Amino acid sequence: MAKTTDSKTIVLIDDEIHNMSWMVDYLHSRGFEAITASNANDAVQILDKEIYRAVIVDLNIPILDPLVSAAVAKGDVYGRFPGLYVAYYARNKGYRDRQVVIYSVHRDPAVSEEASRLGCTYIIKGRPKEIKQELDAVVTYDPTATK
Repeated sequence: MAKTTDSKTIVLIDDEIHNMSWMVDYLHSRGFEAITASNANDAVQILDKEIYRAVIVDLNIPILDPLVSAAVAKGDVYGRFPGLYVAYYARNKGYRDRQVVIYSVHRDPAVSEEASRLGCTYIIKGRPKEIKQELDAVVTYDPTATK
């Protein structure tokens, strides 16, 4: 199990800046820093640097070569929703289940199944109250505590 190396920073990944800007402000108000990325490739590069407090990723983000083939090789749902590949990558880097949140405007049974298998939280966009509740849960969760 990887140890969190940067517990005051949360990674937000979304190609729609308005979805991230209010979350950045909200996290700052809670005493956290935010690093943002707008595509899967940049997200993977960020995740390679540290184990951050949490990763919050939109399912429908751009993905570029060479990661396209890696995502497609994981299966159809990964090819359709590249953010799921980022969640998979984070979980395999050592992020624990409460540290990885995926969100989308899509409610897809295949995504729900895969998120459950990965141990990621899956929430729907457009519900700020629900997202704030999840952000609160993320920032109060101590990833170094034993389960």
